[in-house]
Amino acid sequence: MSNAALKDFPVVVPFPVHWSEMDAYGHVNNARTFTWFESARIAYMARVGLVGPSAAGADTTTADGVGPILANTHADYLKPVVFPVNLVAGARVTRVGNSSITFEHVVAGADDGVLYTRGGSIVVTLRYATHEKVPVPPGVRAAIEKLEGRG
Repeated sequence: MSNAALKDFPVVVPFPVHWSEMDAYGHVNNARTFTWFESARIAYMARVGLVGPSAAGADTTTADGVGPILANTHADYLKPVVFPVNLVAGARVTRVGNSSITFEHVVAGADDGVLYTRGGSIVVTLRYATHEKVPVPPGVRAAIEKLEGRG
């Protein structure tokens, strides 16, 4: 992957574009972008211990029942995605608040580095049993700082 747009993104997930993802306007439907962002974000959160490896019956929260819930997401569409292309979606954390984590996302061509979309999201750490917003667990905070090469 020759991709300067993703050099500062510690988590990158590859995606082939399928013909069925094209819409009536001849490009990939805009909603797919949020699926690509989500997949990169989930991979990132799994790396730092905020989610488990599977939602197929496994407990996907931390040991004390804390997990993420999406509070906000947005995208800036820079160039239409057209079949055939292989993509990569990157995720990085730009801010860790008391009970929130702010992500930056990009989607680019895996082979040529063309930047198609950039955006972001905010997740809030939640104790799922009580639906109570809680502080980002210290271990998760430390894992983010290490993964991002900060602190």
